[in-house]
Amino acid sequence: MFPVKAAAELSGLTPATLRAWERRYGAVVPHRDARGRRVYDAAMVERLARLHGLVDRGHPISQLATLDDAALERLLQERRSAGYGGLDALPERMLDAVADYRVDAFDRELSVAIATLPLSVLLARVVGPLLREVGLRWADGRLAIAQERLVSSLLRARLLSVLDQHPRERRPRLLFATLSGERHELGLLGAALHACDAGIPVLYLGTELPPEELARVADRLGARGVAVSSVDPGQARHALDQLRRLDAALGPDVTIWLGGTNARYLAEELALPRLRAVTDAAALGVLARRAG
Repeated sequence: MFPVKAAAELSGLTPATLRAWERRYGAVVPHRDARGRRVYDAAMVERLARLHGLVDRGHPISQLATLDDAALERLLQERRSAGYGGLDALPERMLDAVADYRVDAFDRELSVAIATLPLSVLLARVVGPLLREVGLRWADGRLAIAQERLVSSLLRARLLSVLDQHPRERRPRLLFATLSGERHELGLLGAALHACDAGIPVLYLGTELPPEELARVADRLGARGVAVSSVDPGQARHALDQLRRLDAALGPDVTIWLGGTNARYLAEELALPRLRAVTDAAALGVLARRAG
């Protein structure tokens, strides 16, 4: 729970504006502590931050205050994506270049997108569709194994460079890795970038990390959570053992966020209280912010 001043600072408002939005428009309905003072939970602070962002873009608070949180988030995403016409054709154009082994063309398109697009737009409009199209073309034979690996290699290198640009002044709250036996990491890397975009300090540790080693790093850094990914169906049974060992090695207050195509199966099979299956990488930053 946050008092008025802290809630205002976290959401980018002044205390006077927060009180006005609350009193005039019912933007949030705060709780009361034992002494009767207004206090705000994390979800309220997040809602106030969304409202602040949209008001800055010209939306009237009187209309925004009537919308629920999901509608506010959709409106924010629409605003972030506005003005970036022509992006829908970019992933297909990039893969056409790879099909002809025109690596320079693929890399140039990707570099320009990274340099000119906000991170949220880059992930939603370029990286996500690109990965989906790679899967489709590989499945129907339009993309050879060598071409698929070429895309993965180029994309990994560029996305790691984006992740390295984020400031490291704060100690990481969320660690990203795949456990032993799992080599697929592009989805995990995208999730780490989503978390960075949400303001979460992260540390990306890469692939095939033994669970005990990941737990040692989490303990050393005082991390609030670890995010792991399991994609390979052939590794699902092995991942059960890896996750049990991770659960046993981690401190009691550390959350495990599990993504990838095996996430739901593994979470249901293990039923660990601290384990959270995440099927939407974009939501990971919001979930982690609420947890920490």
